[in-house]
Amino acid sequence: MFFFRMLFDYYRRNRDVKMAKVYIETYGCTLNQADSDIIKGILRNIGHELVENENEADVIVFNTCTVKGPTENKIFERMKRTTKPFVIAGCIYVNKKRIIREIKNPVVISPGALGRIGKAVEAAIRRREMWITEDVGKTGKVREITAPILRVPIQEGCTGSCFFCQTKLARPLLKSYQPKTIRMWIEEGLKKGAKEMQITGMDSGAYGIDIGTDLPTLLESLTDIDGNFKIRLGMINPQHLNRFGDGLIDIMKSDKFYKFIHIPVQTGSERICRRMNRPHTVKDFIKWVKKFRAAIPNITIATDIIVGYPGETTADFKSTIALLQRVKPDVVNISKYTVRSGTKAALMKQLPTEIIKERSKEASEVVHRICAENNSKYIGKIVDVLVLEQNGRKGRTENYKQVVLDKKAKLGTWIKTKIERVNHSSLFGQNPGSPRMYALIR
Repeated sequence: MFFFRMLFDYYRRNRDVKMAKVYIETYGCTLNQADSDIIKGILRNIGHELVENENEADVIVFNTCTVKGPTENKIFERMKRTTKPFVIAGCIYVNKKRIIREIKNPVVISPGALGRIGKAVEAAIRRREMWITEDVGKTGKVREITAPILRVPIQEGCTGSCFFCQTKLARPLLKSYQPKTIRMWIEEGLKKGAKEMQITGMDSGAYGIDIGTDLPTLLESLTDIDGNFKIRLGMINPQHLNRFGDGLIDIMKSDKFYKFIHIPVQTGSERICRRMNRPHTVKDFIKWVKKFRAAIPNITIATDIIVGYPGETTADFKSTIALLQRVKPDVVNISKYTVRSGTKAALMKQLPTEIIKERSKEASEVVHRICAENNSKYIGKIVDVLVLEQNGRKGRTENYKQVVLDKKAKLGTWIKTKIERVNHSSLFGQNPGSPRMYALIR
């Protein structure tokens, strides 16, 4: 009996794998979502079927995120409850010890090796452990394009060495895609109905340093692409604006761009900024917010804040609150600091969890007030909204404010909407008429 079980297991592991139904579950940033588009494109291209319901799937691909501890814990719990074969993709592969400890026969593929996702799916179906972490590329010409939003990765990796960041360990090298490749992706997306091009990267500001160009040069080359579309820029760290910020402002005046900029500052304390090993100052952030607002008055400013970083005093935290109250950003992503293994900040003396929670609560309350006040200026106004999500119930204004519609409209169209109420994250609009297409290029 034992012999036959061994023979059956051997056969199961080594039989020819038929094309499978694959369900993909994505966590994290826009760059991760873009990687999922690549995964989908590759798998479909080699004959696998993509499904929207995991109950229909033969195998699951978890495209993971490792930025925050709670997210990582959530993903591990999700994987441990899963009975179907699965692949672990994304940045969480850097936590190798935990994967080995908690996942039986793991199949792991790093962000730089997505060109071999087919091999990973095959290994998962056979329940055979496999680690694919060498950089073999992503075969970027093959990707899933789901109108009306196209995610366009322009680079990965960064030039910084922030002491809190584990993503730097997962994507250690700066790699910029060639401008002609990026242009090709956008042109392909336009042919398939894309209206919003989300330019994304681990730090979009670092684009081109490794290939002898820069972000403004790339963006300038994209403005002459024919078609009705908007470009949304991804995160740009302040030190890069010190290199090319004025030129970027000029380019963003083009109708091809949403009036939106994401500049992460992380703290309002210059001391903590240095302690984080951030390659910029808080003053740099303030300077560029002022410049963007002076040149583009309706621009939406987004930023990131970490509270409870090791060594953060009450005075440091108050500096962060004061910065928020001074700058009044429109979007703020607040993160409670969590220890990330392998980072230098993990070796520092940590603050008590209770203090971090209290500071996060206070910062969130301040941010909600600021953002709701900013959004209240839109009440009673009629705005143009590009319909993008939730089956036609959600869209974006020209400056990327999120609008929730009272009734469905056609995806990919611009409609006139009257804003009736707001909260800290959204505008709520009443659509007075049927959807109408507006030209984006005037």
